[in-house]
Amino acid sequence: MFDFFKSKIPEVSISDQVWLYQQSKWNACLKMAEANSQCVFVAWFPKTKAELSKFLKEQGVTASVISASDLTSSDNNGLLIFVEHYPLAEVEQKLFLRMRLNNVPVLSSLDEPLFFMFGGEKSIQLMKKMGMNDDEIVSHPMITKSIRNAQQKIASKVEVELKAESQEEWIKKNSK
Repeated sequence: MFDFFKSKIPEVSISDQVWLYQQSKWNACLKMAEANSQCVFVAWFPKTKAELSKFLKEQGVTASVISASDLTSSDNNGLLIFVEHYPLAEVEQKLFLRMRLNNVPVLSSLDEPLFFMFGGEKSIQLMKKMGMNDDEIVSHPMITKSIRNAQQKIASKVEVELKAESQEEWIKKNSK
């Protein structure tokens, strides 16, 4: 009834920051990289890593952009900033715990495939009607909870995970 004896699985807290569009998120990454050379941007998918690396290079900024699968404990010396969510929260949490992270910043945009599964385009319209500018961010524990709930819905449908090069491809391969 109260689950007194049930062991709670440890979790790392996440600080979600959400923009309307990916371009706005990339612009924020650019500002972060210019302000702090210790920033290490982490992408879950190769396509995201390539897109952010290309964008930063085009802007003349040298910044560390690595794949989550390539993270090592030595990378923890910099400011780790995840530039997208992995569709399965369990995968994220395993990495965060292995890296001994405390509070993980995750940057997202409402036009990402993960958000489109749950009405991202309607959220963009609503935010625009409310007067939100493209370069503004939304950050609140309720948003983090909503993202986590979305990840749990996705996880409940995945029997065998198929790997992918992008978030969009992952969702196509693993969502039924």
